[in-house]
Amino acid sequence: MTTLQKIGMFKQLSNMELAKLLGKLEQQTAAIGTVLFRQGDPGDKLFLIKSGKLELFVEAPGGGSAQLISVLGEGDTLGEMAMLTREVRSATAVAATDAELYIIDRETFEQLLVEQPSISGYFIRLLSKRLTTTNEQLQANKEVNFQSMAAELEAFPLPLRQLLLWSSEFPRISLSLAESRFGVPLDQILQQGTPLGRYLTRLDDKPGWFTLMPDARRVIAEMATMQFGHEEKRCWTAEMLAYYETTHEWEAAIELLAHGERWAESLELLVRVIPTLDDEGKKQLFSLLSAFPPELVAGDFELLTGFFVYGGAMTRPEQGLVLLDRAWSDHAEDYSDQQWIATYKWAAELYAQLHKHQQAMEYLTLAEAKQSRSTFAWNGGSQEYDLAKQQLALRQSRRLADSAAGLFHRSRLGGWIAAILVVVSLWSFHVMEPFGGLSRAGMDFIGIGIAAVVLWIVNIIPDYLVGLGMVMAWVLGGLVSPEVALSGFASTTWLYMIFIMAFIAVITRSGILFRVSLNALKHFPRHYKGQLWGVVAGGFLLNPLIPSSSAKVSLGVPLARTLSESMGFANNSRGSAGLGLAAMIFYGFTAPFVLTGSYTNMMAYGLASLAEPVNWLQWFVYALPAFLIFAAVILIILHFMFRDVRQVRPISDEVLEEQLRLLGPWTRNERIAVSTTLSSIGLLILQPLHGIDSAWVMLLGFVVLIISGALDRQTISTGIDWTFLLFLGVAFSFASVADELGIAHALSSFLGAKLAGFLSSPALLLSIVILVSFLVTLVIRDDPAVILLVTALLPLAKQAGIHPWIFVFVILLATDPFFFTYQSPTYLTAYYSSEGKSFSHRQGQQIALAYAVALLLAVIVSVPYWQWIGLIQ
Repeated sequence: MTTLQKIGMFKQLSNMELAKLLGKLEQQTAAIGTVLFRQGDPGDKLFLIKSGKLELFVEAPGGGSAQLISVLGEGDTLGEMAMLTREVRSATAVAATDAELYIIDRETFEQLLVEQPSISGYFIRLLSKRLTTTNEQLQANKEVNFQSMAAELEAFPLPLRQLLLWSSEFPRISLSLAESRFGVPLDQILQQGTPLGRYLTRLDDKPGWFTLMPDARRVIAEMATMQFGHEEKRCWTAEMLAYYETTHEWEAAIELLAHGERWAESLELLVRVIPTLDDEGKKQLFSLLSAFPPELVAGDFELLTGFFVYGGAMTRPEQGLVLLDRAWSDHAEDYSDQQWIATYKWAAELYAQLHKHQQAMEYLTLAEAKQSRSTFAWNGGSQEYDLAKQQLALRQSRRLADSAAGLFHRSRLGGWIAAILVVVSLWSFHVMEPFGGLSRAGMDFIGIGIAAVVLWIVNIIPDYLVGLGMVMAWVLGGLVSPEVALSGFASTTWLYMIFIMAFIAVITRSGILFRVSLNALKHFPRHYKGQLWGVVAGGFLLNPLIPSSSAKVSLGVPLARTLSESMGFANNSRGSAGLGLAAMIFYGFTAPFVLTGSYTNMMAYGLASLAEPVNWLQWFVYALPAFLIFAAVILIILHFMFRDVRQVRPISDEVLEEQLRLLGPWTRNERIAVSTTLSSIGLLILQPLHGIDSAWVMLLGFVVLIISGALDRQTISTGIDWTFLLFLGVAFSFASVADELGIAHALSSFLGAKLAGFLSSPALLLSIVILVSFLVTLVIRDDPAVILLVTALLPLAKQAGIHPWIFVFVILLATDPFFFTYQSPTYLTAYYSSEGKSFSHRQGQQIALAYAVALLLAVIVSVPYWQWIGLIQ
């Protein structure tokens, strides 16, 4: 029985890619005699033979008996031509034995061609072979009658007849050489319309050379063999090669050897003379490789490089892709990482020549991934490379999300307006009389803060540069000392963030995300509702393990998309949207309910500067009722929004088992990542017993990852978002500076007076906090919004008798709404990670309202609980 790895079109896919693909394939059993399709049927499916044999028949003209044209067995594909050309079936397929088949529908097939360039190359090669076969058949049908041509040649004078017979042995001949050998004035004879002109023609691109017409060559060559024999013809060739050696006509010599299929000698000659030539000469010789068998060129990387650098491969993109596909198929195990990188870059350029820019970008990202593998020197081989490709896909979805985020798009006009507003804010608050009990330094601090907010809104300068600019303005303006301005970088919470980001890098690259999710789905029923619960369970399991909402939704939503395809749901259908939106919510939007659910939790937690820090277990206990209410409301709304989903086909147990088999056994890095993460979380949970600060617990795990080799130097350099950490250090300093300048006290007094009527009602006050957070996120993105809201609103907590953790928790929940698509990076990452095929923006906006309702109910209903445990006085 054939597995996916043995099917030619999937040969270049990694095990992880095969595992994901397997979930999209339909499986069918065909009994002997079953007709899969008939000649003339629409070609809307591609069949892959897992086991058994199939026969292809062509119906005879006039209603005669069908003719057997092929028997296909395990690992073969059929139906691909109709899929590629969109024409009807050209043959009838019948099961010759009991057979098991994989079936790919048109939508999945076209998606594969876009997402997996190696499959495109496979079909290019297949089409090339079939075209060659067709041309040979046409040539055979058009052969000139041997006897008729022989009679015509007999009428020629003997020297001309001998010239023709001699010329049949060579791909091209020098006019001067032929004239001197046979004593004939070829310049006059080779005129259009003359009898000899029907057989010989000048080469326009090579002045002074001529060749025999292709249609006549085969017949005349047979005549030459009959008259002179093979030995004499070999002597002709040897004499000609000696002549070329003397005259240094290397291009003609290599052509002659290739014409006689003396490939080894021709390649040996090419390799020998190439170092003696200039670039123009190299171009001429390497261009000859286009006529060589692909397997010969692909087998020698130096020749392959010469063909792409000098040989004009880029001007023949289809042929270049065929050659690369052959190289990857037959010589993958011989290539170094740098050679792989070179071939990927060539493929990217070839696809760019064909105006297939998406495939070109795919190969560029593969080159980047292979470069990462080469640089990182990971242990475990191909799996880490596969995971690097996964990381690149994640980065791509994040880039798309970033480009779509924000109320305003970058523009020159926007930049000028922002610059004017920044100057106005700085100047006006500097000259304005202090109010509300603020000092002059406090007024300047507000002016600098508003200027930063303007820059965050228009997003023309990276967040961390804006933050560093604030620090510089505080120090140069004399507001605070450098020690206070940079105090955020000395906090244990900032160190904690470094360690937790290192955990993110190791976990996402270890491969456990997909494995854990598949195991979660495996233990739930194979229908829509069962798999919906499996998606929810996967989110539960991964939420505390992965401190990144983007990383989790980038895994969860594509996984839900794969499930949807396995069940036969169309793009953006009710079933697809139900699973996709459930994955988005429970993989990404439940992060605030667990301390380690997102690094933003720790950022907000650090801004609060709590006198008695909240540990992991306390956070979980405080948030548990709110989570249960939130989850219940979301599931109920999902049930009613996407009820009566009709599943086209069930998910096979064998498919899930095969997906897990393809992933293989747990790797060393996976075991280290899981054990270290679980141990660290265990220590965080037990913090009330041992009393060790969270930062030092994570430092211990960080050290284990480094010593074990799971976290290396290059991963620390590239896997940790150092620019965000710069932004984060400034954010923590922001709170310290605000406290130093009395901003917190002034805000408390101001907001306390304005919101006095709400302070007596915790539920009402927290509802106002949610509403304000929703409004702020209309213009400011998530992390800056969290910083501003925590800094501005936290002073109210003390006046209202509410524990600061509640304010932090509510702000975290309320600063990632997605009423409008640009508001939430988490939503955009989820949307783009499935290419917009899991759910539409309209469906997303519907669940956005449900999210707001669930959030509001979770907070309000939790108020009595928080009062009962003493968080609200």
